[in-house]
Amino acid sequence: MWFRSFITKSINPTLIACGAFAVFIVFAVVTRRCLLADGSYCMVRVLETGHFVPIVACRSFAAYVYQLPLIIALKLRMTGIPWLSLVFGIGCFWVWPVAMVLCYLLAPRHFWLVMFACAAGYLNAAFVAVGEHIMAHAIFWPALFAILYVRPLTPFASAALLGSSILLMRSYESMLFLGPLLIALVIWRMISERENLWRQMVLAAAVVFLAAATDIALGGVEHPNPINYYGFKHGPMVELQTPTWTLQMTVLWAVIMLFSMYSRAAKVLRSPAGLIVTGLIVLFWGAWPLLAPRQLDPASQYECRFLDLLVPLVLAPFAVVLSVRPKWLVAQLPDLTRLAAMMLVAQSLWQISATRNWQGYIGFWERLLANVDGPVVVSNNDDLGKFDHLYFTWANPCLSLMVGPAHVQAIILPSRPTGWMPFNPFNPKSLPDLKRYGVDYSEYIESLRRQKLIQR
Repeated sequence: MWFRSFITKSINPTLIACGAFAVFIVFAVVTRRCLLADGSYCMVRVLETGHFVPIVACRSFAAYVYQLPLIIALKLRMTGIPWLSLVFGIGCFWVWPVAMVLCYLLAPRHFWLVMFACAAGYLNAAFVAVGEHIMAHAIFWPALFAILYVRPLTPFASAALLGSSILLMRSYESMLFLGPLLIALVIWRMISERENLWRQMVLAAAVVFLAAATDIALGGVEHPNPINYYGFKHGPMVELQTPTWTLQMTVLWAVIMLFSMYSRAAKVLRSPAGLIVTGLIVLFWGAWPLLAPRQLDPASQYECRFLDLLVPLVLAPFAVVLSVRPKWLVAQLPDLTRLAAMMLVAQSLWQISATRNWQGYIGFWERLLANVDGPVVVSNNDDLGKFDHLYFTWANPCLSLMVGPAHVQAIILPSRPTGWMPFNPFNPKSLPDLKRYGVDYSEYIESLRRQKLIQR
């Protein structure tokens, strides 16, 4: 009895969950996990141009958000690439923490929804840090909280709603579905609530921005990048047939949370045995990348980005019920909060464990690039082959520039044929112009000449 009382009354699960999530964010920034896949390419582009780079026009606001700290650092004349990569990491990982803080300030009682959304959506598809879908999902929640839970609308909630609506205008194609949902909720509120003129004007402005977001998303869907469209279309089918470890555990935990809504099941889960078992599941879940490192597959996690659309669509009805019929779930809120917090802890631990593998991987790259010269092809027979599951092969040249010595002597080539590369490693004129950051290609170009590999 004392054990259950201690767990349920003396420990704040939300605080612990947010602490674990914060540890993951800091660890990811420090280990430069932002450089995986699109991240290294995006950073090279920003460094080369010195200003914002919209990778896809209909997602440009999302790109500007994660590039903003890096742009500020460049304007302050910071030039060291290791430090700049840390700043870029802050930009890549700051969106969800900011969104969560906003949601807590808007409606702390319903914060469990955001914890669950973060764990089930973002952390299931977040190994690749750069992704506009990440911002679309994160910013959806402050907008939803302002619409549903702040009555009457306060100046702070108004700013959160309008700011979120503006950012969502050019975030991701998922706004084709999330935009109409938010618009419907705003219009429903405008009709059902008799608020004063300035509040009605704020809500009307939000409708305009969200309608623009929907239209811009439609344009993106009608004219997609063929490779991205193929991946997003087929990713859900592949992942649902052969789900990743975290997706399997998420489904299991969602079932547990549904069972917790029944009093008898909740009583079992609150018992000492139930708390111990669920705690062990959390630890096992979080340690899996250390127990089975070869099963860590960032590409499969990236294919789970459909969850950043599916999760808010599934949770939106629960959010509406909590707004219009809060008494329906008032008895279940403590259990739902505890279980959502435990899930966020589990997913954060998994990300920390996975980032530890990334730390070893990036360290190997640094040692390799300092001890070889010229263009290097890494095959599964080489030492780096044991990390083959960790990289997106087309991004190898950009990653080489970001983690190797400033006096470039080697560039890692894709380990298998790829239809596109950000630059031609065999053409000196194609190499990104990064001399303002101390990057010098003279040793590498000399190696190309010596090996007679230069292309024009």
